[in-house]
Amino acid sequence: MIDISGYNALEIPPELEKVVRDAIKQGLNGLKTARRGGRIDRMALRTAAMFALCCVTLLNLSPRFAAAAAELPLLGPLARVLTFREYHCEDEIKYIDAEIPQIDNTGKSELEQRVNLEIQAIMDDYLAQSELRAKGYFDAFVAAGGAPEDFIPLGITMGYDVKHLSEDCVSFTVYHYETRFSAYNTVDYYNLDLESGRYLTLRDWLGEDYREIAAGSIKRTVSSWSQEQRDMLWQDISFEELIDESTDFYINQDGRAVVVFEKYQAAVGAAGALEFEIEPAGEG
Repeated sequence: MIDISGYNALEIPPELEKVVRDAIKQGLNGLKTARRGGRIDRMALRTAAMFALCCVTLLNLSPRFAAAAAELPLLGPLARVLTFREYHCEDEIKYIDAEIPQIDNTGKSELEQRVNLEIQAIMDDYLAQSELRAKGYFDAFVAAGGAPEDFIPLGITMGYDVKHLSEDCVSFTVYHYETRFSAYNTVDYYNLDLESGRYLTLRDWLGEDYREIAAGSIKRTVSSWSQEQRDMLWQDISFEELIDESTDFYINQDGRAVVVFEKYQAAVGAAGALEFEIEPAGEG
């Protein structure tokens, strides 16, 4: 396991403020972000029990771009996506590396509570399922005559990736990966409108003609692919039919929507998940 304690202890240098200020100033565009509706469940006791044997580190801030940009004189307070908890746990059947994020500084306390509870509930559930699979793999290995000391532990990685941060919106993903089977890998997309305090959809971001705009942009991208790449798409695929208000997407640093099709959704498994940056109407 890689020791990142030194990295996490680093202080963000004062001169970074100008770099962050300039970067965010270029990225502000007044648009809004999106996500489909969420789900929240009680999980505090389950969380405590699940990680009782793990090494738990509570972090005030993680040295990420979002933390550096939180208090800029030019823009005023910005929302932050930061590491709330880190978990590192290892035993004979599994090893876990997890970063649990939370949002704050949005000016919308109800939004923060709702999103943070949802993230923890989702990650709790993913981890519980992974631990059950690890136990199942181990038991099956030993039952088949394998020596316990020869079992290769299941690797479980959970974390997040900040995609876009501005006064108006926050876009980030929360992911869960396992080393055995990619079928259990998941990515959840969070696109938050900080003015309304709600998740928005692709329709909200691109407008009423979002299907035509997104599908047209995707088709132009595909037309530039090699024949070998195009052959990996399902025959007679209709991107218009694949796109609706629940379609996964995130906002990139340029403020553009990036539509994501899960593995097998638009192409053969070897293609993996497909991402398409969407050109705004009139740019194609």
